[in-house]
Amino acid sequence: MQEKRVKITWYGTASVRLTAGSSQLLIDPFFPFADSSVKVPADAYEGCSNILVSHGHFDHIGSIKDLVRDDTAVYCTNAPYQTLCRKGVSRSNLHLISVGDVFSIGEFRITAYNGKHIKLSGWDCIKKAFSKRVLQNRKGIWGKLKKITSCLEKKETLCYLIEACGKRILILGSLALADNENYPTGADIVFFPYQDSEDIFNLALSVFERLKPQAVLLTHFDDTFPPFSTKTDTSDIEEHLKKNAAVYKLSHGGSVEL
Repeated sequence: MQEKRVKITWYGTASVRLTAGSSQLLIDPFFPFADSSVKVPADAYEGCSNILVSHGHFDHIGSIKDLVRDDTAVYCTNAPYQTLCRKGVSRSNLHLISVGDVFSIGEFRITAYNGKHIKLSGWDCIKKAFSKRVLQNRKGIWGKLKKITSCLEKKETLCYLIEACGKRILILGSLALADNENYPTGADIVFFPYQDSEDIFNLALSVFERLKPQAVLLTHFDDTFPPFSTKTDTSDIEEHLKKNAAVYKLSHGGSVEL
């Protein structure tokens, strides 16, 4: 009998599908802005009725309303729960979860840990809002800003340990860790969202040293919501981490199996 494996498919930003046997799980599904060079097919997320949300920022929940069907279950904390309600998602589709919750979805056993978002100072936000790139791409900018600012994180970022087929997958919603959380170490793979900070390289090293995973999947390094996102160079962190672990940088729609 063929051994069951977990298939990981990355679509862009932090959007990932996990498949184990007949079980599927979407994490932070997001469609890029129309003017992004990244294109995700309209049917990319079809066939999966379970969505797991790491936190409430726009690029993690902004497309969920368009994906919800009668049988869709969205698992999230209170901040994205309230945002999605305001955007028209039925409460019957939403399942409120908290730090410490343990639950199962098909083959997947999921444990929610307290996470932490990379700190974005007011000055960082001002610099990004008035950057040269933003000023040169002002078309539709207010509509984009309205969408982005309508989705708040409110210090509710979660990390998820997902166990299936004998593998442990650790999902980070942002590349930062809470000081007082006892995270599982030595996971088979950890997702590293590689964006949002000028010091992202050193932050990644700190997270890697604390978690000591066997492999890393780089996510969120692409430019899916321009002009506020940027394409981040990952070559330095790839070279460094490969000395101690496997490093996966997939193309959009690409997959790896564990």
